[in-house]
Amino acid sequence: MDVKPPATEPAEAAPAPAGSATTGGAAPEQTTGGAVREQTTGGAAPEQTTGGAVRGQTTGGAIREQLRNLTLRQQRFERRLGRQLRVDAAGLAVMDHLVNVGPTTPTDLAHRLEASTAATTLVIDRLVAGGHATREPHPTDRRKVIVTPAEHWGATAYDHVAPVIKGVTDAAAELSPDEQAVVAAFLRRIVDVYDEAES
Repeated sequence: MDVKPPATEPAEAAPAPAGSATTGGAAPEQTTGGAVREQTTGGAAPEQTTGGAVRGQTTGGAIREQLRNLTLRQQRFERRLGRQLRVDAAGLAVMDHLVNVGPTTPTDLAHRLEASTAATTLVIDRLVAGGHATREPHPTDRRKVIVTPAEHWGATAYDHVAPVIKGVTDAAAELSPDEQAVVAAFLRRIVDVYDEAES
């Protein structure tokens, strides 16, 4: 979850006598919403960029904003993907694991996804009923079963995510090797931040 630092409310100034002027001699500019735009000593209002951010905003704030935008886009894309594949969020997480890691037992799935075995079993039941996955006997332990993705699942899911994969690949290809190294190192650090927050 991206937590944005709370905005600092400016201290309320005492009302100025009628007809008084600001330091620069110009009256404070009032915006459409009724708020008075803060002016600098020279009387110029903060410059606003095309993207809506005030110029002079710290680089860290701009990066946090883009990370937040990325997270929101990923969440929206996954919801749409789930609707297209007719799988809920929990089922999508299970299928993602099965496709990328391979067939596994319900108990192992529950452990890896940090869910209870009972809840994971219900998700698997829905996936099997929808034709997305199958239960098969464990090859070495008859007391267990393994969950396997349906044959068509990998290709079907890839058709939906291929544009995103291509887009990310193309964006990375536009960077120089040094720039790619910097971006990769930064993203690894962000992953570490999340891991540290959970520990």
